[in-house]
Amino acid sequence: MIISSLIDRIIETIKWPLAIASILMLPFSLLELRDSGIVSDVFSYHQAILIGFAAYILAWLVYFKKDSAGSFFSTFEHELTHAVFAWITFKRVSGLFVDWRAGGYCKIDGGMNWLIYIAPYFFPTLMIVPIALSFIVKREYFEAVQFLLGAVLAYHVTSTYEETHTGQTDLQETSFLFALLFLPTANIMIYGTALIYFVRGYADASDYVVSCWSETWHWVTSFI
Repeated sequence: MIISSLIDRIIETIKWPLAIASILMLPFSLLELRDSGIVSDVFSYHQAILIGFAAYILAWLVYFKKDSAGSFFSTFEHELTHAVFAWITFKRVSGLFVDWRAGGYCKIDGGMNWLIYIAPYFFPTLMIVPIALSFIVKREYFEAVQFLLGAVLAYHVTSTYEETHTGQTDLQETSFLFALLFLPTANIMIYGTALIYFVRGYADASDYVVSCWSETWHWVTSFI
């Protein structure tokens, strides 16, 4: 497809500028997250998120870390994320296969790009579920949604930890240097933005993203 090819060229063009911007933005993504006060808000008013996070970590240590069921689901979610970003970049997904022992793969027609390869290592696909539920669940059940958000956060942290290693062909395709420069900031900003959005709403979440970029830009231009 012409649109897909054009998107691939754009994505390839911005790859290394984005990597450099990401590593420069890393300290500001942390500072802005601290200054937002979201962490203290969660500890003070949204403990259900923390309980959900801790509950999944415990379940992972006791069960999912060792059991094939956890591995199967993690592999499925990993391949699904490849598929989501293939669709976003106007590619056709012609197959998605997951096996209990053999792993999985996502068959994509029309070629790959680095964004599709690296997406599972920073994009928390399952977080869409609690965010969607937050719009439809009654307030008296909202703590259950917060619990689910915490569990989903913990799932993505543990699955990303397990999947990020030098044997991953996805990271080999994008290059380990790019992954090292891009992924830390991408994860902090994605998780931070999602958490702020869930607790405070769109305006505060967008303010966090804009502040990260603007503070980085101001710091860089201060040397000019």
